[in-house]
Amino acid sequence: MPKNICWGAFASSSVAPLLPNGDTADLENDRPFDVFRGSQQSTYCTLRIDGEARFIVWAELRRSGKGTHWNGWAQAKGARIEAGDEGFVWDYGAGSVFLCERPDLPRNLVLPPSAKYVDLELTADRSPKTQQARDVLTTLMKQYVQFAKKELKCRN
Repeated sequence: MPKNICWGAFASSSVAPLLPNGDTADLENDRPFDVFRGSQQSTYCTLRIDGEARFIVWAELRRSGKGTHWNGWAQAKGARIEAGDEGFVWDYGAGSVFLCERPDLPRNLVLPPSAKYVDLELTADRSPKTQQARDVLTTLMKQYVQFAKKELKCRN
């Protein structure tokens, strides 16, 4: 595996405890890490082990944040963590949402003023169902929030 994965957000060694053993590792990024540009307003990265998606990292621009149902499943099945404005960890994954003020960007139909929250999620398919795995997922989500705030140039 490369030393860093998913836009350089994670060291491979920090993700390794969540991954199964395998012969090959392939990384797939669909586009640069910037949910404020372009019509998709989302991006993802997938690490495949022996052709199977085993670590998936996602970012999406949202119109709702903390206290809303930005991720109802995570709120129902997960435990709260200190990551972003509101974060959760569950077996095989973690998620967070935070406000990202970007007054420097022109707002229009594609990027309305209400689109200012960022939803981050990561999943580790087939990771162990243990407290240690949840701890690793929590640490990775905290790192991901800090990475995203810096990369997206959030002013808050």
